[in-house]
Amino acid sequence: MPAGAHHHAVDAALQKIAADETLNIWSYVAAAEARQAAIDSDARLAAGCARSALEGALVAIKANIAVAGWPHDGGLPIRHGLVAKHDAPVIERLRAAGAILLGQTRMDAGALGAEGRSTAGPIRNPHRPTHSVGGSSGGSAAALAAGHCTLALGTDTIGSVRIPASYCGISSLKPDHAAVSLAGVLPVHQRFDHVGPMAVRAALLEPLLRVIADAPEALVHDAQRPSIDGQTFGFLTDSPALGVSAIVERHYRRGLDRLRELGARLVAIELADLEPARARRAVFTLCEHAMWQQHREALAERPECYPPHLTATLQFGGALNDDKLAEFTARVDRFAQSIRARLNGLQAFVLPTTPTQAFDFSGPTPLDLADLTGIASAAGLPAASVPLAVGDDLPAGLQIIVADGQSLLACRIATAFEG
Repeated sequence: MPAGAHHHAVDAALQKIAADETLNIWSYVAAAEARQAAIDSDARLAAGCARSALEGALVAIKANIAVAGWPHDGGLPIRHGLVAKHDAPVIERLRAAGAILLGQTRMDAGALGAEGRSTAGPIRNPHRPTHSVGGSSGGSAAALAAGHCTLALGTDTIGSVRIPASYCGISSLKPDHAAVSLAGVLPVHQRFDHVGPMAVRAALLEPLLRVIADAPEALVHDAQRPSIDGQTFGFLTDSPALGVSAIVERHYRRGLDRLRELGARLVAIELADLEPARARRAVFTLCEHAMWQQHREALAERPECYPPHLTATLQFGGALNDDKLAEFTARVDRFAQSIRARLNGLQAFVLPTTPTQAFDFSGPTPLDLADLTGIASAAGLPAASVPLAVGDDLPAGLQIIVADGQSLLACRIATAFEG
């Protein structure tokens, strides 16, 4: 059988991956498996039997999601050599949809970080290789930005699909907590973990979400509202107080102008008084403790298998007593209640995804890079990121936070904004 379009697409992707090796994006490339999947996909297309809208789509998978026969280390040296025995449900659904799995992407160790530094070295931003891709799903975002594939899966606990989307100029979604199964995914914290779709274009988020969702028919959507004309969004008037840089603020203001052109009604809101940074720190602290519980025995037995920064993080989590954990949990709960109250009556909040653009690896890591993504994480709400600016400048992202059950609305606002 002569090679078809998807077989050629896989070969081109593999060549591009090899050419971009210095970007340090991929931890495992499933070349033979991808070529066979492409041959099968081309045969289905020739027979008029495409399985879904994702038939033949090239997909990158974050290294903490189980794919049968692939490494399953989550970027952790303690897990090096472990191989997944079974596909995670999200992987089963991708295969059933006819998607082609290219391989596994690098990530921050254990998904407990957002710097884009893997244990195999920094994951480099295709827009500017001296700069970070963000994390922890940085490899997946970089694979999209580099043109290696059109779709990817990541995981998001405090911003881990949205921060890399902002830094790399791609789109992503943290869906409703119950929308996508976490089975087969190495955990951080059950309350905050999500599997999230990532894509080169916002318009691809919805079809990917529909494939990986546990119950696609249960995803809430309003067929009568395909556009954002007439919808009411809250926008930040105190963004500088939340650490938003001057250049991100300029992009954000242009983004607000675009929303107005699309017919959106914008209502001023302030969030700085809710102290999002304190809520983000509380969420992270709870994650540190949860990870300590998972790793304390292995850390005691094989401390050399944990990077120093991760060891310090885990030990801090282990030192927390019940009173401290209750205090941080209560702080997150109060913050969530306040955010949900301010969202009442609005279709969405629209705000920058990250306060700043990608940082140079040679300089300090911003301490606030997850402050804005942490808002939706602490509140337990779906949130998408769509590019505000991609071009000669480093990218920036617009974050769209919506109410419970409205993951598809976030996708559709992002798609309309992208235009």
